[in-house]
Amino acid sequence: MTDEKRPLLLCLDLEAGSEDLALYAAQYVRSMDRTLHVLYVLPERSTETEEAALKRLKDLTDRTLAGVKPGPLVVRRGGVEEQIVDYVKKEGVDIVILGHRHRATRERIYVGSTVRTVISLAPGPVLVVPIDREESDR
Repeated sequence: MTDEKRPLLLCLDLEAGSEDLALYAAQYVRSMDRTLHVLYVLPERSTETEEAALKRLKDLTDRTLAGVKPGPLVVRRGGVEEQIVDYVKKEGVDIVILGHRHRATRERIYVGSTVRTVISLAPGPVLVVPIDREESDR
């Protein structure tokens, strides 16, 4: 498969800002005329079922990805960074699209950075889109 036709991957966490990230990704992917895969990784200890997570993911993408060549909506369980990189390698994804929230210094120190890890492990480009948290989360 040529690079021109390889799909892009949008990684969502279904938290505040995910809808804005999906809208940005839709515009970006439409301009490139590519297929978009969407991945959500459930944390290992989450009590949410994969089916419930897939419904939430579908609800969000139905609202935001109009006019995009649809690829699969995928829910995996496990370590976020590992699951993203594994998906990229197995599916031949060209570009990974991730959101980045501006966090307090203390949070950056004690909470690992998914973006940093994916950038260092992904075999190809990673597009990082800044998204802000809701005012109540700051």
